[in-house]
Amino acid sequence: MRFSPSLVTSAVFAALAASNVALADNSQTAATIERITVQGDLRQQSAGQLAGSLSVVTEQDLQRQSVQHLDELLNQFANINYSAGASRGRYIQVRGIGERSEFVDTINPSVGILIDGIDYSGLGISGISDIAQFEVFRGPEATRFGANALAGMLNLTTKGPTERAEGKASLTVANYDSYQLAGQFSNAINSQWGYSLSLEQQVSDGFIENRFLDRDDTNNIDELTGRFKLAYQPTDTLKLQLVSHFVDQDNGYDAFSLDRDRTTLSDQPGQDKLRSKALALQADYRGLPFARLQGQLSWLDAASDYGFDEDWSYVGLHPDEYSTTDRYLRDREQLTLDYRLVSTDAGRLGESDWVLGIYAASKEFDLTRQFWNWDLWQADSFASALSRSNLALYTELSTPLTERLTLVSGLRLERYEDEYSDSSTNRIDNSDTMWGAKLSLNYQPNAQALIYLLASRGYKAGGVNGDALAKAADDNLTELLSKASFAPETLYNAEFGVKGTALDQSLVTRVAAFYMWREDMQVKGWLNPDSGPQFAGFIDNAGSGRNYGVEVESRLQVNPQLALIINASWLKTKLGNYVTIDGDDFSGREQAQAPRFGYNVAADWYLSDELTFNVGLQGKDSYYYSDGHNQRSSRYELLNLRLSYQMQQWQLAVWSRNVLDQDVGVRGFYFGNDPRDGYEPHLYEQFAEPRRIGLSASYQF
Repeated sequence: MRFSPSLVTSAVFAALAASNVALADNSQTAATIERITVQGDLRQQSAGQLAGSLSVVTEQDLQRQSVQHLDELLNQFANINYSAGASRGRYIQVRGIGERSEFVDTINPSVGILIDGIDYSGLGISGISDIAQFEVFRGPEATRFGANALAGMLNLTTKGPTERAEGKASLTVANYDSYQLAGQFSNAINSQWGYSLSLEQQVSDGFIENRFLDRDDTNNIDELTGRFKLAYQPTDTLKLQLVSHFVDQDNGYDAFSLDRDRTTLSDQPGQDKLRSKALALQADYRGLPFARLQGQLSWLDAASDYGFDEDWSYVGLHPDEYSTTDRYLRDREQLTLDYRLVSTDAGRLGESDWVLGIYAASKEFDLTRQFWNWDLWQADSFASALSRSNLALYTELSTPLTERLTLVSGLRLERYEDEYSDSSTNRIDNSDTMWGAKLSLNYQPNAQALIYLLASRGYKAGGVNGDALAKAADDNLTELLSKASFAPETLYNAEFGVKGTALDQSLVTRVAAFYMWREDMQVKGWLNPDSGPQFAGFIDNAGSGRNYGVEVESRLQVNPQLALIINASWLKTKLGNYVTIDGDDFSGREQAQAPRFGYNVAADWYLSDELTFNVGLQGKDSYYYSDGHNQRSSRYELLNLRLSYQMQQWQLAVWSRNVLDQDVGVRGFYFGNDPRDGYEPHLYEQFAEPRRIGLSASYQF
């Protein structure tokens, strides 16, 4: 697929034209337009007023595909991709930038995840049945989110307390012995107190058949998620809310096959377990004469157990076999504080609106790895501890230049300090001061349209390659000593965008064209010193990188019975000067996890007041699985169908995802692991869900 400038031109004109489409009675229509506020924005503006590429979906959008997990949602967004580091998709890539896994070394994610303002980056997401709003930020968002938003941020807000009793119960059953049971209830205790509670259980055998054990549940899903909110408003100017989360995940992990299909031979299937709990205290104070004080203090504690059968086979498969496992036990505890003043009286600074904030975080990461040491020829372990503290100051200023032209500028200064130690007697302290910024010129020809020019700078922290240091000491691999640590990465972004919304919202179009420069880009490297099953992993810094492309998202209400959704993206990426530790030169090649194009075309057809038919077609180009080898995924198209019947309080639906039963790769490795062919290197892939068929029922009151 070749990129044509005419595509951008057409999309831009469509966005501008959208602002001129209105009903006959404009004043009446304007009063009834639903305004969706972006919860992740510093000022909580509408998506059409915010400079930058952004997608917002609500609970109704999730129902369109009978979505049960984040994996099933991300394909509908422009320039968003993901990889499965375990049983679930956990690592997100935006515009081709993002991690693909986490083994020994602790990473600073390029794309973070916030749930109710709590940092879940690297932990993934379990239940989404109680999501009120889901926001996808593309491009550097350092001013707002800091080091976890080099390439973007996923921001989820769950349902909260209501003024009167509201509830919903839902049940979904599907093939592969799958079911989802979810319930939410919210109410007000009195005029000052309110609460909400949600629970969700997901169970599935998974999509793998283990032929050796004669089981079909070795890659199973078993997840319980609960969330509770308690709101208190003691005065008209102060609102407080306590947020509580817990996750109990007991998933299996048996995803890779020597036969390179959905059948495995593992005699010791792995696991992907997570126990996490989190608390947050949110405050919103409006009693100051010049500003609104908003803040959150949050705490999270998570313990994970991630492991797998390294040989993917059983004892007795072949005379040249090996039989080992690899297991990672992680503990993570974090305390974060984020408080800011948001101006309410612009007269104090002329005509400007301003934000001034402070962020502080303390995070502890402890790892115990249990593995087979090939040099000692015995079971071994490796332990490491990383203590990281962050302190940041940030500000943003919005200055009207004319009635329609506004200049928005933002700056964030952040200091991080690391203390690292491990069982190989390594003791390393790292620190750095990083900065991010944004500058946008926003032109609004009318209330429904925005044209913007944006320049932004993002960053992510560096770190220590503990695995490389341990291998250098244990195996006398002196070449790894140069990989003891890796530097922070910087991303510069230049963007032009147009957003337009018809007054009656019959047409909504958003277009963004961007060009990004990456400096000291962090890439995953591997050393396989003896061509055996023992690898040394490390994070390396490539010289530079380029990522540029276009994103288009549109919704058209053709008539009262038919709505169309068209999202599309085009992406071009390039590695700078990058030569691996083994001497392979990948300079100038496309970056990993960066498909050239992707699209989502969907239609909502309202057959009657009660009956709705949803159809969606999603496609994505092939892409490289890694920056260290040349193996690619396959191009794919996914067809999704849903027929729902809505009664007053009941909704019934029959649905199917991946109707064409495509094998979609979500992780790929290239090495030799099969003794039956002399350990010849192959591309080994982990696949997303095959064809799914299910029934859903919900009762809302």
